[in-house]
Order: sequence, then C-alpha cells, then structure tokens
Amino acid sequence: MLRSLRFAGRAALAFGSVGAGFAACLPAPESFATPRPPTVVRSTGFSAASEPPLILEYFALRGLGELARLVLECAGVPYDCVFHFQDGAYQKYAGTFGQLPVLRDGDLILCESGAIVRHLARRYSLEGTTLAEKAMVDMYYELSQDLSDKRGAIYDLDGHEEAAGLKKLLGYAEAACDGSHFVGSSMTLADIAMFKALHFFQEVAPGSLSPYPRLSAFVHEFEQLPAVAAYLTSDKRMPLTANELGKAPHAGISGYKFLQQPPPGSYATTWEGLKT
Repeated sequence: MLRSLRFAGRAALAFGSVGAGFAACLPAPESFATPRPPTVVRSTGFSAASEPPLILEYFALRGLGELARLVLECAGVPYDCVFHFQDGAYQKYAGTFGQLPVLRDGDLILCESGAIVRHLARRYSLEGTTLAEKAMVDMYYELSQDLSDKRGAIYDLDGHEEAAGLKKLLGYAEAACDGSHFVGSSMTLADIAMFKALHFFQEVAPGSLSPYPRLSAFVHEFEQLPAVAAYLTSDKRMPLTANELGKAPHAGISGYKFLQQPPPGSYATTWEGLKT
C-alpha cells in the first residue's frame, strides 16, 4: 500500500501560501495525484482558531490512513484529517521516516500505520483490559492485515489462487466472533480492524460473507454504530481506487484514479500547514 512517492516532475501550479478557501475554487480531483494543495476536514468540538489535539495526515486515499481514521472516530476524538495530493507538500511534513501516514499527538510525531493505531488504542482504552486480552487484540489486528493482503481472492472464492487461504482465515474469524466482538465484551482495536477488512469485502463483493453468518452479523451491527455510520458517509472518507480493489495488478499512479467523485467537503478547505 502507498507510503511515499517520488513524483516525476513538479506540479503544474506553484501553490505557495494559499487561503483556506482556495481549494474550493479548484475542480474536483480525479485522483490523489491531481496537482493541488493539501486539504483538511476538521472534526467538530473545538475552535477553528486553534489546533485540535490530533492531526492525521495521509494521501487523499483510504489506504493506510483508513484504520487510524476509524479508530479516532470510534474513540470520539476530534482531529484534523489532512489529505495530501501531488504537490509534494507531504515531503515537508512527513514524519520520522519521511512517509505517510503521520499522526501528530502534541509533541509526539508517529509514522507507520501499525504504530499509529496501536498508540491510539492504548491512549483511548481500546487495547483490551488484561494482558491476555491485549495479546489477543494484537492477534486479531494481525489477522485483519492478513485478510486484507488476500483481498484479491474475495472476487472468486472458488477459483482464485489464494481463495483457499482466504476462506481458511475467514473460517477462523467466524469461529472467534460472537457477532459483536472478537475479544472481550467491549470494543477494541481488534473489532475496528476486523470491521475495516470485512466491510471492504462486503463493499466490493456483496454477498461474499454470506457463508459466514457471525461475520455478516458483526459487520451489520458495527456499521450501524452512530460514530461508524457517520464516518462512512462523511467528508473524511475517500472513494476507492482500482489499485485498492486488488482485483487487477497494481497499475502505479494511474491506478489511483477515484472510482467515484470524492465528497466535496474532502477537498474544499486548504490545509495551511502546521502553526509555528
């Protein structure tokens, strides 16, 4: 999945310092690779004149930023959701390893998507309560990653070369889920991560989870949680691209064209960067 890019050539526009409303004057982006300044979608609950406690930066894609956004939404935490496009500005703000996503939590700057979501789980009590639960939460987080890695098989669960492996993993998940949770009796990172992987399957291959009634019930129940339902239709959620579907070989930059138009609010407000 996309972490960093070296763009061939410079953006056609020199954006420089632009006002917050500048992005709204530009046409809707067709891809995250559209040359334009970074944009921001802000949560409610704090003054627009001050920085929110958290800033999450990623390319204008779901990608490696999607799970962190879901964790923040489930935790009810206000944050700046920053989308970077092909103007190269992300290189100025990229974290320790020069890549995205980046989470800014006060003086703490984190990159690596797994480190970010685990930090958020610890910070907002989504990691499990006992030592055993915490280990199990980590285990199901890793299972969600394995499921996502085999997403190409969800379109052909009989003939794809990885279909047997994916069905085996789904079987393990089905046996572990009680229809509401994977670990314990309250929401954890395990639930959020598994929802992300399983909801994607239902989104791109409707009916693919029908052989797994507990997983189907879990996705149905989780997507109706108020915070999750609001996020799924919010300006913070970008449409998918062909590269993210996993249905065909990765097509490079051209494969990151949005399959649907992004919500207008996702590109309406220019992010002016970090305050100094």
